Amino acid sequence: MGKIGVPVLVPAGSDDKVDPPQVLREHLLPLIPTATLTELDGVGHLSPLEAPDLVARRLGEFLRSR
Repeated sequence: MGKIGVPVLVPAGSDDKVDPPQVLREHLLPLIPTATLTELDGVGHLSPLEAPDLVARRLGEFLRSR
């Protein structure tokens, strides 16, 4: 994963019990130097199903910032 050379957005649901944001910050982000984590308040593990509009908005913001 350390060879990924493009910007990566990591959406993390604040209520995710499988991959909580803090675990992703500690264990995933250090492996992908180009990664940015965005925390989705009140969302669990299935963020695209639980909050598709929020996921789309954050992804759009991320893409526009590049």
